[in-house]
Amino acid sequence: MSSPENPVGNPTLAPAPQPSLSPIGRAIAVFARPAGAWSGLETHAQWWIPTLVLVVFSGVFSALLYDRALLPMMADRWDEQVQSGSMSPTQADHAAAMMRTPVAIAITSASQGLIIGVWILVVALVVWFGAGFVLGTKLKYRQALEVSAWAALINLPGQVVAFALAWTRETFKGVHIGFGALLPVSTSPSKLMVGLGIFLDALGPFSIWFLIVGILGASALSGAPRRSVAWTLTGLYFALVGFAAVLTAMLAPAS
Repeated sequence: MSSPENPVGNPTLAPAPQPSLSPIGRAIAVFARPAGAWSGLETHAQWWIPTLVLVVFSGVFSALLYDRALLPMMADRWDEQVQSGSMSPTQADHAAAMMRTPVAIAITSASQGLIIGVWILVVALVVWFGAGFVLGTKLKYRQALEVSAWAALINLPGQVVAFALAWTRETFKGVHIGFGALLPVSTSPSKLMVGLGIFLDALGPFSIWFLIVGILGASALSGAPRRSVAWTLTGLYFALVGFAAVLTAMLAPAS
């Protein structure tokens, strides 16, 4: 029997899937209108595109800054070890010669890109756990990976700022793009100051921007209310940041 809503008596049709954005259009939307940047990702996998961009970007910039900032920073560390007696001058000279080879430059630069890739995978796991497991939605890990990878594009401007600061200072040591920049500058920061710098940088504008975009993406792809996603992911975010700050402080050399 027909009805006003279904005049020919056909079975109710499922809603048509949303059209997928092009990679360039999605990248622009992440910055300009992040709430609408997730159309089509329910069924189309595009996470590898921003991941590849970020990995290549980090690797290329690390290579460009190798002689300018990375190598001088490593040389300072070797000098400190020589002064403390944990490394001989001969060993320091040998390490410096090894790190100037093309193979060492390639491995170090590639490792910086690899770190970005692993970071995206870990963030996706946190998003999946929070929006999928804790909130009980049907969010898949692949969809959480879309959120992590596309939201990570927000960090590109911050990375440009960080690389510019490292180029100017000729070291990555003491470079902050968050509120860690408010800490006093020290050549040998204490473990407390190192951990505090990590935590304060997580409160910086780029980090909070990334968190907000991630919340919008997780809500869009999981179907969970934004408020619930915001509370859950914010709690997990600060738990992860606190763990990273404590671990980094513990592993930092004593001043």
